[in-house]
Amino acid sequence: MTNSNPYLFERSSKRRRGYPSETAVKRGDRVVHGHKELHEKLGNNDLCPCGSGRCFQAVLS
Repeated sequence: MTNSNPYLFERSSKRRRGYPSETAVKRGDRVVHGHKELHEKLGNNDLCPCGSGRCFQAVLS
């Protein structure tokens, strides 16, 4: 390479322009093919299913 330009590539930000972030994308209806059961997974910050109103993580500890 004979090009001595140190900036061969453009610097780009981590978030591309023109693409919506994943949080802004609206999820469509879920389609299930065959006989599959859908189970909702609980995250640490989700409310506990026991109805206490506390976060699931706080109930576990």
